[in-house]
Amino acid sequence: MLHTLVGLVELGRCGEGVGLSGVHDPFVKALLIVKTAEAEERGVALKLSGDTALLNPAVAPATLVSVLGNLIDNALDAVLAPSRPSPLIEVALYEEDDADAAVLRVTDNGPGVASGQRERVFTDGWSTKQRPGREPRGLGLALVRQVAEECGGTARVTAREGGGAVFTVRLPGALRARGRGRS
Repeated sequence: MLHTLVGLVELGRCGEGVGLSGVHDPFVKALLIVKTAEAEERGVALKLSGDTALLNPAVAPATLVSVLGNLIDNALDAVLAPSRPSPLIEVALYEEDDADAAVLRVTDNGPGVASGQRERVFTDGWSTKQRPGREPRGLGLALVRQVAEECGGTARVTAREGGGAVFTVRLPGALRARGRGRS
């Protein structure tokens, strides 16, 4: 959450300069500013998809920030795996057509997730990283799935065309009632 607060401070200086006009929640904007800066420091291109349009979520900002932050952190770890040229992460946030659901999609060009492992990645404690003597790993994606299911939604991973992974989280009831649609 500290990263998000730093991002809120930065909003006053560079909010729209990062291309966040389709995101209206200040906490989500702040997270994206911080994660974009973190990715840049680590040599990763983090881009916001041009189809991003997420207006006035009805769920608590902490829910969106937690889910999106974990997905981006996971993608950063994946694209920084050895021998990954031109690491890239793309984030898309949008409203599902004719529904009150928010969809969060994080795509990366890392090694991807084998089809036989796609459900296991959401299991508490599952990780591709071995870090003896350090904090436990494998909690982020389990938390993403838990939050999605508590909201009556889903979290899934598929293969990215050309290699990599696409994590998609759908949160029904996450948006205030009004006209919807992707831009």
